[in-house]
Amino acid sequence: MQIPFSTSYLTDSSLTTKLSILVIFALLLSGCATAPKPEKGLSEAQRQSLWKAHQQQLSELDYWHLTGRLGLRVPGDSGTLSLEWQQSKENYLIYLDGPLGQTVAKINGQPGSVELEASGKRYPGQSPEKLLFELTGWDLPVSLLRYWVMGLPSPDTRATIRLNNLGYPELITQQGWQVEYLQYGDFSGMTLPVRIKVRQGEVQATLFARRWQLK
Repeated sequence: MQIPFSTSYLTDSSLTTKLSILVIFALLLSGCATAPKPEKGLSEAQRQSLWKAHQQQLSELDYWHLTGRLGLRVPGDSGTLSLEWQQSKENYLIYLDGPLGQTVAKINGQPGSVELEASGKRYPGQSPEKLLFELTGWDLPVSLLRYWVMGLPSPDTRATIRLNNLGYPELITQQGWQVEYLQYGDFSGMTLPVRIKVRQGEVQATLFARRWQLK
């Protein structure tokens, strides 16, 4: 039996509203089903030009303050810590905090000397790499991280750089380490890394930057 359909109970305004909702829903479905077209890539010359200008902009920074999260995986051990890093030209101050906010380690350094404070004890050294190795047995390029977290290779050793479509590093290979840049963000008008993965063999560090303060 065919049931008669009548629209007599619908007012003009309610019918218009229903039709509008239907159209919007159809557009949403169409948008979900159709992938956006990729943006046209920059030429190699354009990427290199942007990269050169970006390097110059970063080199003019005298101070930066980074807060975020650091994950570290080494053979037989792994963990995640909160990170606060203040860099003033060649001087740096790094705080590593545990899950409950307690300070696990404090690293205070300048050219030629570094001091690590942990568990109420202070450990002096000449370089952060040597000091970290003596205390933990981990061989990590701490001095290079200062540049890598900003999206730069260290100027002290040779590096291979692969730029992304916007002219920023996508991958930096230096001293046997691979630094992969997974995400960038805008901070005070400057493009800086948000998610970074550093790895060599079985050692891997991941950094998520929540906030950058620049001067």
